[in-house]
Amino acid sequence: MKLEVDRFDKKKKSDKELVLKTEKNKSRFFQNKTLIYIIGSIVVAVLAITSYVSFLSAPVSEKSEDYVYFEVKKGESKRQIARALSEKHLIRSSNAFFLSTYFSGKDLLAGYYKLASSMSTNQIISKIQSGDVDAFTLTIPEGYRVLQIAKKLEEVGKIDPNKFLESAGGTEGTLFPDTYMVPYGMEEAKIVKMLKDNYEQKTSKYRVVNDQLILASIVEREAKKDDERAKIAAVYKNRADKNMLLQADPTVRYGLDSQTYLKNKSLNFEFWSPLTRADINALNSSFNTYKQKGYPPAPICNPGIKSIEAALSPENNFDYLFFFHDKNGTIHFSKTYEEHLKGIQEFGV
Repeated sequence: MKLEVDRFDKKKKSDKELVLKTEKNKSRFFQNKTLIYIIGSIVVAVLAITSYVSFLSAPVSEKSEDYVYFEVKKGESKRQIARALSEKHLIRSSNAFFLSTYFSGKDLLAGYYKLASSMSTNQIISKIQSGDVDAFTLTIPEGYRVLQIAKKLEEVGKIDPNKFLESAGGTEGTLFPDTYMVPYGMEEAKIVKMLKDNYEQKTSKYRVVNDQLILASIVEREAKKDDERAKIAAVYKNRADKNMLLQADPTVRYGLDSQTYLKNKSLNFEFWSPLTRADINALNSSFNTYKQKGYPPAPICNPGIKSIEAALSPENNFDYLFFFHDKNGTIHFSKTYEEHLKGIQEFGV
């Protein structure tokens, strides 16, 4: 009897174990099923995100051949650059661009880049990160003469100065001082046209005749402050109207520097250096306004708009004939030569 009970107990115990084992298998099945579901969801999510990112990184237009020159400014953040590219319709998503550049860990380098909407986001990023610029910045200060512009083009853009000067003949005064974007390889004649077109645009509301442009160029080289321009213009106009010698130092320096260039065929010298009495006496030229009455035959530099406006509207009721800047840069005007000399003795130059 005891043996049968033991057998029954053992059989009963085996059934319990079987039930527990079945429940464990079911639990393991559901765990595996859940894990498979989670993994599958992750794979689907990754594929969806990858597909979406790929879409956002794709070119805006596959067929567009229209290029633009896009400037990455020094100090701009990656987010600012991304926003600017998006506004110009060069990328689909500023966020995709920003995240790609952020995780790359590389800087975006300043400069002008030739980009098109047919380029992918990754192509644009790669180009900007490499610094593969397609254009350079040309800044022409007010008062630069054509020779100086040629020299600067050679320095910043590897432009042949001789070819530029050949194209720029007779343009003194009309190559407007400004900041320009110049594509590498641009023909010299086209650069000249770009500068001249800007002059035409900036002066379109005025009627600038040759003598006024010449006067503006002298004012540009003489003035140290804006509020002096109209007064200096009035002094030289008064002298011209009275058939006096203009005695403008910058015109003499222009003539001397022109001779230096023609003699040496080199731009490697200092422009606009101070005059000496020997310089004035040595120059026999129509630009020597210490010897020739009236305005010189052409502008002596490329003036800015403020000097042009001063030449168009000299100071009213300003009957002064002389001026000088003292050693502190302050300007002094006189009506007579005696007053002029007295002022120089008192304040120095």
